[in-house]
Amino acid sequence: MGFLSSVNLRKVAIVLGLIVLIKVLLSYQNFSYHEHALPSFIPSYSPSKTPQGYSIKPVAYVFPQYYVFEDNSRLHGENFTEWVNVNKTTHNAFGLETIRPHESIGYYDGLEFQTRQRQGKFLRDSGFYGVAFHHYWFAGRPVMDHVIKAMLEDGEPDINFMLSWANEPWTARWDGGGKGGNEGSTLIGQDYGLQQAWRKHFDWLLPFFRHPKYIRSEGRVQFMVYNPSHMGHIAPEMFAAFRQWAVEEGLGGMDIIETRWGEGSTIGPDSWRGHPPDAINEFQPHAGGRDIAKFSSLERLSRVYHRGTLACWDTTPRHPTDGRAICLPACHPTPWKHHLVEMFRKIKSDPNPIGAENFFFVNALNEWGEGNAIEPSAQFGDGYGVAMKKALEISDREHAWPDHSIKASTAHDERIKAAMNETVDVCVLVRTSPVHAESEVFTLSAMLRSLQAQNNQKWRAIVYQKDRSEFPSLSKMVLQALDPRINHAVIPKEVVLPKERTEGFTATDWVLKNLTDLDTGCASARYFLVTDGHNTYEPGAFDSLGIATADLVGLNFESRNNIWNHPDLKNTSWAARCDRLEHPALNFCKPSAPTPESFDLTATFISLPKFLSTHLTFAPPTTSNLTTKDHTTSTNPSIDPSYPLISTLTTTHHFTHSRTSPTTQSCQAKHNPTYSSCLKTGNFWFDSPLYHEVGCYTSSDFIDVVGKKSPFLRDADLGNATVMMEGVLRDVGVGGGEGKEEELKATLS
Repeated sequence: MGFLSSVNLRKVAIVLGLIVLIKVLLSYQNFSYHEHALPSFIPSYSPSKTPQGYSIKPVAYVFPQYYVFEDNSRLHGENFTEWVNVNKTTHNAFGLETIRPHESIGYYDGLEFQTRQRQGKFLRDSGFYGVAFHHYWFAGRPVMDHVIKAMLEDGEPDINFMLSWANEPWTARWDGGGKGGNEGSTLIGQDYGLQQAWRKHFDWLLPFFRHPKYIRSEGRVQFMVYNPSHMGHIAPEMFAAFRQWAVEEGLGGMDIIETRWGEGSTIGPDSWRGHPPDAINEFQPHAGGRDIAKFSSLERLSRVYHRGTLACWDTTPRHPTDGRAICLPACHPTPWKHHLVEMFRKIKSDPNPIGAENFFFVNALNEWGEGNAIEPSAQFGDGYGVAMKKALEISDREHAWPDHSIKASTAHDERIKAAMNETVDVCVLVRTSPVHAESEVFTLSAMLRSLQAQNNQKWRAIVYQKDRSEFPSLSKMVLQALDPRINHAVIPKEVVLPKERTEGFTATDWVLKNLTDLDTGCASARYFLVTDGHNTYEPGAFDSLGIATADLVGLNFESRNNIWNHPDLKNTSWAARCDRLEHPALNFCKPSAPTPESFDLTATFISLPKFLSTHLTFAPPTTSNLTTKDHTTSTNPSIDPSYPLISTLTTTHHFTHSRTSPTTQSCQAKHNPTYSSCLKTGNFWFDSPLYHEVGCYTSSDFIDVVGKKSPFLRDADLGNATVMMEGVLRDVGVGGGEGKEEELKATLS
């Protein structure tokens, strides 16, 4: 009986095992899992335009020194406020008018209820999430704290807020111009003390931290420190104590946001070694320098990183006679709007971890003494507020947050895989150099994004350096595109290329010669396009290639040459030149055609099989691949240097030509720098016979060029020097109206 029982038990066990195995097999039989499929017990995620947990929250710095208080009167004179500085001057060193408050707000008292109420409404209406009040605590006592204490009592400004501890000593030079705030005599010294002093400061802050509108992230209160390097190695100890006390007081914890300095440097305070910050924020211009268009290229320094910007910078009111003022000569709400759009794109492309906020710090609501105020001004009305609101709306339409869910990632991979299996319409050869790095105005990454945004996805791209200049970030930029259709070709060392400033013809010839080895998809393409890392293409630029039959297919393109050669801009006075750029009937786009005046290589698709059959090269045959310099036969800068080759194709080899869209006048390619692209970068178009050639200028470029010629722009003739911002100029002394984003004029006088 025992033996039989044992045998039966074995049989039963085997049967049960088979049943379990069959059930498991059947559970897989009904599903066609691919490599990244989720098991049935893991919930799936549906991608959305704004994945849960992501948002951009603009926060404006607020400077409180617009009311009379004892320390100010004692240190700077009876009844001193920031308005005393503002009224010391009317024009800066460039001869441009310094900004002043609009008559609707006047020289207000910052402590008054109505002032704070108005500021809160203005910021809410402009799309701001909150404010960061500069908070002053010196050696155990608060200074200039009346505005924030009034807010605790009456709730105005009615907006989310946080505090930024301006922890430097209060010196005679308090405009941020010194290194670490150490220049000038000390008016109020800073002594951080030890545990007892820290606790006194923390207890004073507690009512603010407990306020329902105090800004938090993942439940933790956010506290900023303006200059962590000034604190030295005491900072990690103090911050650790603050974090612990925040937990003990039921605040849910605290993040210390430490402010970045260094104008682009990636070297932080010594205290960050071994004690990485909870978060870092940008306070401009200290974090990134003077060129707002380059702020988006700043490298993030921490896992949680908050980007920032400024409206303008002109410290003339604080330095009216000592020659130490620093000013940016071309500030305007409209280019600022374009700059904001780019900043929001950058934030969305590289956001903080889900759950952590993406604060965006704007300097400032009301730094009138630094020419840096987004409040309504006599010059611009409420243009800066309108610019912020419009930029947020544009970004909502045009920029998507990354979605790393399994479903979204798999769908993306499938789309790329399908595109890789398609017949290739065009192989894009992208010549590049360090002038297309992330720190530049027109970048290789923007060019590659324009390829990825094409309606027609049947393309491949090969990126290669056209010279031997140092470009260490090139491989990283290509890799970060995350697109197998984009390959990086490295030109062998034995191919002698110019060190810099070249058309890249020698490198292009080498790529074409080795196309099959570099990218079989490119080698099989019907057309190829030679372009540069600073150009961009509209989404419909490649649409007609699937049905095109001509050997040369021209795009409608905009370029700087088109402005130089435009018939409506010739034989007229310089005084009218900028105004005409905005004329509704003026069109800077024209089709690329095989004539000297109309050809643009970067806007022309060329039949790849037919071109290769001619055995022609872009560089002269006698020097191709073995030259120290790329030669062209044209000395006219308005003629594309590759035109002699194209002329040979059409006359000797009978290449036919057509346009991609004969009926459309809109631009399909931007051969940058172009007028419209320049404005969208947040920079300005400068056109003057006195200083430099027409083109797109950053603030620093403009100061470098003009400052060397004349220290005062008012010395320049009004008809011969103009700065273009969104095609309209700001006349000195002309005011703007509140409630409008006016197209205001600015002349250099």
